[in-house]
Amino acid sequence: MNNLKRLLSLIVFSTGMALVSPAQHLIEIQPLFEYPVAPEELPTMYDKSNYIVEHFWDSFDLKSKTAVDQNALNHAFKVYATAMRFADREKTLNANQKLLNNLVKNPVLLLQFTKAAEETLYGPRAEFWIDEIYLQFLKGVTSNKKIAQNRRLKYDRQMKVIKETAEGNVAPVFHFKDRNGKDAFYRPMSTPTLIIFGDPWNTDWRLDRLKMESNLNLIQALDKGKVNILFIYPGDKEGWENQVSNYSEKWNVGKGENLEEIYDLRITPAIYVISSEGKILEKNVPLSVAVSSLLDKVTN
Repeated sequence: MNNLKRLLSLIVFSTGMALVSPAQHLIEIQPLFEYPVAPEELPTMYDKSNYIVEHFWDSFDLKSKTAVDQNALNHAFKVYATAMRFADREKTLNANQKLLNNLVKNPVLLLQFTKAAEETLYGPRAEFWIDEIYLQFLKGVTSNKKIAQNRRLKYDRQMKVIKETAEGNVAPVFHFKDRNGKDAFYRPMSTPTLIIFGDPWNTDWRLDRLKMESNLNLIQALDKGKVNILFIYPGDKEGWENQVSNYSEKWNVGKGENLEEIYDLRITPAIYVISSEGKILEKNVPLSVAVSSLLDKVTN
């Protein structure tokens, strides 16, 4: 019931929307159109969500619009995407592809929709991620020859990284410098591995690291060689070696460059759990979830 209330609370009609700027000034933004409401006779949130996903853009004239207010579009897309979370997967994919088919001849609007999708479904400020839907937009943008190549390049890189680091894929190899400045490579191995791409200056990460280093089960698994832990700083700020000098000697610690072109690092820390077969089991999950998943793979 709380999820249904959340879904309905996002549906705002012609009364307008109030956004708050960093300076805390209210900005009134009018909705692009009247958002659909699911018929009362539909009994469940699942049914209502399916209806909203399938009919959300019915009253929005996609063919005559050349460009729209981006903030208003972002809000509309957020409502649309919220319904996706509770709707049927195939219905959602089909409805979204129908939307993209209507945008293909309007490159400006297609780019605006892709920006809204990035904000809602992919970026670090997104409340939830739906990579499968976002990939539909990336495919639509990168294959559209009406969009300049330099505008498509960013999305092409995103698509490549999302696909190559999808759960179930073999973890990509990468080069890094270890804490002593020596060249090293990560290659998938026969031991379950936790990779943390993080910022050693981050206060929250420092607290999480202390919890990890006091986790008895994790310590024992490391001591027995049943798991591996890599902490990689994907940056170039001077003094990083000092920040990691007291990290556990049982961890592989280093610094890598241009890793965002290989791994999906949309958040910090970006955390991956790799199986003994070298496949990605979890990605970009909370550390507690990753550690639990890693320890589940430990064999006695």
